[in-house]
Amino acid sequence: MQFARIENVIDIPAIQTKVVTIVGAGGSAPLIENLTRSGVQHWKLIDPDMIENVNISRQGHSPADIGIEKVEAVANKIRAINPGATVECYPIDFTSLSDDEIREVFGDTDLFIFATDSFAAQSRGNEVALLLNTSATWIGLYAGGLGGEVVFWHPELECCFQCLCSGRYKAQAKAKNENRSLDPPSDGATIFDIQLLDSIAGHLCLGLLTRGSDNRFGKLIDQLGDRQFIQVSISPDFLVNDNDVIRKHLGIDENCLSYFAWNAIALSDPDQGNEYCPDCEKYRGIKFLPPFLGATSFLRGRTDQSHVDQTVEST
Repeated sequence: MQFARIENVIDIPAIQTKVVTIVGAGGSAPLIENLTRSGVQHWKLIDPDMIENVNISRQGHSPADIGIEKVEAVANKIRAINPGATVECYPIDFTSLSDDEIREVFGDTDLFIFATDSFAAQSRGNEVALLLNTSATWIGLYAGGLGGEVVFWHPELECCFQCLCSGRYKAQAKAKNENRSLDPPSDGATIFDIQLLDSIAGHLCLGLLTRGSDNRFGKLIDQLGDRQFIQVSISPDFLVNDNDVIRKHLGIDENCLSYFAWNAIALSDPDQGNEYCPDCEKYRGIKFLPPFLGATSFLRGRTDQSHVDQTVEST
């Protein structure tokens, strides 16, 4: 492949050595193709599903792919772009894998991407990222495609996915006890909604894979610092708990006629503080004290101020 026109912003030699594992090969197919065009050439694809007719309108697959496993269809797309790419396909349920199986099969991964609307897969993804001490990105489109989020983590950051989304974990636990599902349906989410969100995720993935390089993407992650939670407004009707959180965080006046949609905010901690996190304790040896006990959280012998919890949930 010829990278002459992007090698000034992407460290091609570095990214070509990296292994990327992605959970979800449906709506993420264009993201995978575009990361391949950007230099990623070692892939591990995980998705138990086969392509159906209903997938064609919103997942970047074609009618010729119907009846094929999603991972195989995406593998074919990768090889069509870069015949020299290495692709391993796993048509399995990611959440069924044990820690030992994860270490054996995915221990060489440099970046995990969790592109699924399944909370079970996203939360297991957090455990896996911490288990292997490996950078990760979570992509989530909200109900109806009105908005979405991209969350990232790397080993130098204090907050993991569960720390950042502790309110969601509580809501999911409550719904599970009531035999309800909070996973958003795909109805109303178009391929344009998915790809708008995936474009932002793609920037973050390039940043994580080439962090430290002296170019735009190599600097991106350090420029964001601990602002790990990126929330995106796709529709002017996007609200969180009946609030226009994008307008609020950007400080945009109600009378601003230029404000509409397609805006993003980068938050350092949407739930406002480190509650006790079982994932951090189990996999990192970190135990945060609940805020009501007093003012410190313990991080490998270092103390930091805790904050008051504030729940932010997907629509």
